[in-house]
Amino acid sequence: MITWVEINKKAINYNIKLFRTLIGPKVALMPVLKSNAYGHGLLLIAKICEKNKAVDCLCVFSLAEALELRHHRILKPILVLGFYETDEKKLIEAINFGIRFPLYTVEQARRLNRAGEKARKKALVHLKIDIGTSRIGVLPHELADFIKKIKQLKFLECEGIWGHFASSEDDPIRTNQQNQVFEKAIGLAARNGLKPKLIHAACSATTILYKKIHYTAVRMGLALYGLNPSPATKRKLQFEPVLSWYTKIIQLKSIPKDSKISYGGTFVTKRPSTIAIIPVGYWDGYDRGLSNNSSVIVRGKRCLVRGRVCMNLCVVDVTKVAGVKVGDTVSLIGKHGKITVTVDELARRAQTINYEIVARVNPLLPRIVV
Repeated sequence: MITWVEINKKAINYNIKLFRTLIGPKVALMPVLKSNAYGHGLLLIAKICEKNKAVDCLCVFSLAEALELRHHRILKPILVLGFYETDEKKLIEAINFGIRFPLYTVEQARRLNRAGEKARKKALVHLKIDIGTSRIGVLPHELADFIKKIKQLKFLECEGIWGHFASSEDDPIRTNQQNQVFEKAIGLAARNGLKPKLIHAACSATTILYKKIHYTAVRMGLALYGLNPSPATKRKLQFEPVLSWYTKIIQLKSIPKDSKISYGGTFVTKRPSTIAIIPVGYWDGYDRGLSNNSSVIVRGKRCLVRGRVCMNLCVVDVTKVAGVKVGDTVSLIGKHGKITVTVDELARRAQTINYEIVARVNPLLPRIVV
């Protein structure tokens, strides 16, 4: 292997244990594995969570992700958070697998009811409330009429009600306002005869910062992977990073002073330099915004990325690395000796968020559990 990702199994289980300690034994713990498990590898993470007794349910974004997990014998309950196909055969298959569906339109409810009738089994749904994030969900003022319509459908079973906060990482005022909307929606649903056992609105940040918003279940997203949604959450809990990313030097060369490096010649050497070419670029998920703006670790030393990040290649200055040779391992994310390149560091340099740095690591790159 030339370029690969390592997934630390102990770190995942440690992070789950830390979260379980935070929420206590009675609140359901639901790790979020959407988007290839935030770039970490859907099946790899699912298999680890499957064996962890502290995990109650797995969350994915699409029905395709849910079915993939079931086809690979992941048996824990699975909740789809986003969307699902209208293909009736797939819906019937999912209902037979016990996959939970999000519900936010009457059309969905009727479609699932028809599929459930053909499967001779009730479709399990979680009613999504739009509490002010203005994405998918039933608007609060439409909720009473919505419940009235879905209660007529005999092959639906409402297992949950849920919402999502827009800015629980850094805006307590808006978060509390949204939670008030959610509490009113729960009360309205109860008055209309809908009292599901799973009530959840908390993501990682909400769970860490707002204990009163745990309800009966929480969704553990970014924290599962050892990353913090904000400085405020980092001050509360110290998670263990799960992902490390490596490649190898494929060429070394000595170039003179005043040499231009990579496309556009955006870096010009100020001295004779030894450069290493590594086979990683923006196709692999190494952001182009890191051009002339990041470092990697070679033989225990930080080495600067020089010139523009290309589609498949980067150039690194290894002038000060004694004994460097072709084939040496390069740490893009992770720890080597006393030096660490963190996801947060790369996010800051690329002017984005840590979610994006890991989620964009190319899914075709090998992932190895260590």
